[in-house]
Amino acid sequence: MSTKTEAVVLSKIKYSDSSYIVNLFTKDFGRVAVFVRISGTKAKSKEKIKTALLFPLNIIEVELSLRETRNIQTLKYCNFVEQINMVCLDVHKAAIAQFIAEIILKTMKDEQSDIGLYQYLKSIIMHLNNQSELTNNLHLLFLKEYAKFLGFQITNNYSVLTPYFNLREGMFLNVFTTEEETLDMELSSALSNLININLESLSRFKLNYTTRKKLLDAFLLYFKMHIEKLPEIKSLKVLNEVFAG
Repeated sequence: MSTKTEAVVLSKIKYSDSSYIVNLFTKDFGRVAVFVRISGTKAKSKEKIKTALLFPLNIIEVELSLRETRNIQTLKYCNFVEQINMVCLDVHKAAIAQFIAEIILKTMKDEQSDIGLYQYLKSIIMHLNNQSELTNNLHLLFLKEYAKFLGFQITNNYSVLTPYFNLREGMFLNVFTTEEETLDMELSSALSNLININLESLSRFKLNYTTRKKLLDAFLLYFKMHIEKLPEIKSLKVLNEVFAG
């Protein structure tokens, strides 16, 4: 079956000198792995698939050849829906894009269509590309919202009486249980402030590098507690190095 849909690029793995295995999050079919042949210079222009199209979080229109008996589908055609040039040119934005793409790739189930998540991710991508203001906390906002789509939404019950966020319970408690599963009062307060932030108000949410890194580590631990056998997030090291500079 040949079909067209919109997709977000998650990753590409070189298969040969002229081909890649590319993971996509499609609007209509969820996560799909596709085989992509990069045409030579002598091929017809309409047959070419340029590697620039395959940058993480690019939003593209695709034509897929789908077969239920195959784990890897065939990408016949793709082109830009939205160009995210500013993400590609900005090292901080590129690091965030790589991180978000890897998180989705390693946590999303195959062939699980979620149009609500797709539209939210698209809004995150366009915000990352279009905002001239600092977007250093965008990945934290994404993780907060993404947890809801995965089924373990953070309960917003922070108060003077419940000042400690418990990672295992996913809510704020009145007691500090253990260092392994409870955030201290300062970090819990920062998380509470983040919970009340959206894309429109993100620029008003300020964190220093140390608090941002601690909160990011806390989010990843939260994901590990709620997702069985979550693989290592390799882009985390690059993300931390970029924001430390």
